[in-house]
Amino acid sequence: MSCNPSADGDINLIDCFILNPETGSQVAATYDTPAKVINIVVTNIFLIAGIILFFMILLAGFKFTMSPQKKGKEDAKGIAEAVGIGFLIMFSAFWIVKIIEIITGTEILF
Repeated sequence: MSCNPSADGDINLIDCFILNPETGSQVAATYDTPAKVINIVVTNIFLIAGIILFFMILLAGFKFTMSPQKKGKEDAKGIAEAVGIGFLIMFSAFWIVKIIEIITGTEILF
């Protein structure tokens, strides 16, 4: 496929985007369904959220141990509670997707 504009000036960007210039593999050939893109996006969101949760736990720990005032300890407790709620949401979302996989018999690459 070519990336030349059509008569009305439109360009099909899916055919024009090339993932690897050496092999010439196109986005349309690699990610042929929206499900593949969604799987990659969701997996990366979970990875990023996990990293954020880890650093927030560290932040809460540092605030709790380094703050002599009561307000600092209360802030650390609030951060820890938010991290716990965030973890529960992530954990629940993961298992809801797994249950949907079992019920529908589809494979969601998660």
